[in-house]
Amino acid sequence: MFSDFLNRKTTYATELRDFQEWHKGIEHFGFWAIETTGSDCLEKIHTHQEYLSHRLHPGYQRQPHITLALEGLLKDTPSLAPSIIRTIEQLEAANLRPFPLQLARCNSFATCPYLEIADPRGYLSSIRNCLNTVEHQQNPKPYTPHVTLGFYNQAHSTSCIVKEMSGILSPDIEFMVNEIVFAQYKTREVQGPYEVLHRIKLAPQAS
Repeated sequence: MFSDFLNRKTTYATELRDFQEWHKGIEHFGFWAIETTGSDCLEKIHTHQEYLSHRLHPGYQRQPHITLALEGLLKDTPSLAPSIIRTIEQLEAANLRPFPLQLARCNSFATCPYLEIADPRGYLSSIRNCLNTVEHQQNPKPYTPHVTLGFYNQAHSTSCIVKEMSGILSPDIEFMVNEIVFAQYKTREVQGPYEVLHRIKLAPQAS
């Protein structure tokens, strides 16, 4: 479970600064996501954040969500670029139905702890196939659906982090996905909230 994470001796401390060398003055970054808003899910997320709070930067404001694909730096805001509009139309034409996911156990990347998302029936793969963005095509990393809990405040021992995470006991929570969102966050705010620009409601099965 933690084998990749334990390949590093320590976590990576995220810098809370304006990465101008990355965004080069572009104010927003866009992404496709599923929001995690159910009360049971939020309680589990907040419990894990509180448990690991001494390891994390304070002030993490980004709402709980599952990133589906990255759109990249948005040069056309506040209007949506034609490529984004085409993707919205493609998703709507796919006539996607609501589907279940599970908010599962705690795990970690080098920069942040997260809660795993279990998708045994592969719904997310089908959706990501519709999100044929340039960032998606060029991203060589394997996709790991998750909900980020915050960013590490310093270089902590990964073995100590794993020991702490192993002490958190909470059941998996199944929840229904009823919509997909396109959102943006301000590039100068590493821990800032995102803003939803468009919502795609999933069509319920006709009775």
